[in-house]
Amino acid sequence: MDIRKLVEEGRTEEIERQLMDLDSEFRFKCRKCGKCCKHQNTILFNSRDIFNIARKLQMTPEEVINEYAETYIGSASKIPVVHMVPRGKNEVCPFLKDGLCSIHDCKPTVCALFPLGRVVINAETLESGLSDSPVKAKYMLVDTNCGSCKRVNTVRDWLARFGIPEEDEFFLLWSRLTAMLHGMIRELEEHHVSNETLNLFWSAIFSTLYLDYDTSAEFLPQFRQAAEKLSSLCQGVAEVGTLFPVGETN
Repeated sequence: MDIRKLVEEGRTEEIERQLMDLDSEFRFKCRKCGKCCKHQNTILFNSRDIFNIARKLQMTPEEVINEYAETYIGSASKIPVVHMVPRGKNEVCPFLKDGLCSIHDCKPTVCALFPLGRVVINAETLESGLSDSPVKAKYMLVDTNCGSCKRVNTVRDWLARFGIPEEDEFFLLWSRLTAMLHGMIRELEEHHVSNETLNLFWSAIFSTLYLDYDTSAEFLPQFRQAAEKLSSLCQGVAEVGTLFPVGETN
């Protein structure tokens, strides 16, 4: 099941029918066949993914993005999105080496969760702020053509196997923050600000959200600071209202 497509199409009822809790069971066993690492053109990195890969490979976040990804403005999110660029005619993950993941201990969250996907419920409350929103992570099975059904897993056990926190502070904060940024850009578009102004905001979001990290220090405190900066930016836009330079509508 393509979660991103369901979310973009607003098919919330269909999503809700598939939602799983931590103790929900599913059948899957990885055969290490590498199929899920090929012909994948939907792998998105969050800022923690970029940070962890940069630390492992002794690169900067910017170098990781330049080498392995591309950035564009999401049609639904309206903010900068970092998308992994597969390689070759088989669209192979650039981190797949000799049939195995070369960054297995810090693989992107979407890969570590597979065959699960993760969504936030009560997402409509997110744009109001970074705290006090009653949001919660839920899970669902995604479409797969690999692995076997020989192992029964719970969502809780699967998360533990890959070191993903059950109460993932980063994921909930990330979800709140990106929803706020979406709301800010939407407001700017509604006020018909110039393309130049939008580009300035997108540049600030991209740098703060993905690049401005010291990989020799812990990630989460730095991300909290980035989130506060971007939250202040959103609040500033809300306060200024229509006092932006008006230009040609996108």
